[in-house]
Amino acid sequence: MATDLYVEVNGVPQVSSGADDEAAMAILYEIYPDYRREIKRIIDSGDEAAVIWKMLGTPSSTIEGVLPLSVEGVSIVTGDGFVLTKASLYADSSALDHALTRAREAK
Repeated sequence: MATDLYVEVNGVPQVSSGADDEAAMAILYEIYPDYRREIKRIIDSGDEAAVIWKMLGTPSSTIEGVLPLSVEGVSIVTGDGFVLTKASLYADSSALDHALTRAREAK
């Protein structure tokens, strides 16, 4: 993963470094200890690929009021031949936003 990784969700910038991405993933794993992303299909084209996925997770038993995570989407990812440099995720933002907002409120 590039140190200057750029990530956007539904066209809105979210992450601007590998460290930001690691921090975001740490929060997801804290809220959903069994967080996982099932890859349904990959369409590869050189330095770019489309990845169809589903995010799943069961809330931590120490956090109340958080719904299970079940969000389907697609990512367009770009690399430079060695590392991931950009990821554009597209998903039902209401489902993902709801899950993450509830998780933040429960903390």
